[in-house]
Amino acid sequence: MPRTVCLLALILMVLGLGGCGRPPSIGEDKDAFKAVDALYTAVSMREQKLLDQCDASLKSLHDSGKVPDNAFESLESITAEARAGKWETAQERLTKFMEGQRR
Repeated sequence: MPRTVCLLALILMVLGLGGCGRPPSIGEDKDAFKAVDALYTAVSMREQKLLDQCDASLKSLHDSGKVPDNAFESLESITAEARAGKWETAQERLTKFMEGQRR
């Protein structure tokens, strides 16, 4: 019995730390959704200048409290990946991020 309890506790801990596989939420702000959509356009078009504009917009939204820290960190990671020339991987990650959002 104790072994089962320990296993169950371990599973719950892993699920809690991983967020059950869902990306962090950007919340309900319309500007945040528009900024993430623009980021997707920049990444899919592989446009460095637009990528920079989107990054600046997301930083501004984060600074004003419209994009939560954990979502901003995920988006920054995706942006950095695109800047490193890994456009396809960044696009795949951003697609998963966007699909995981709830409105």
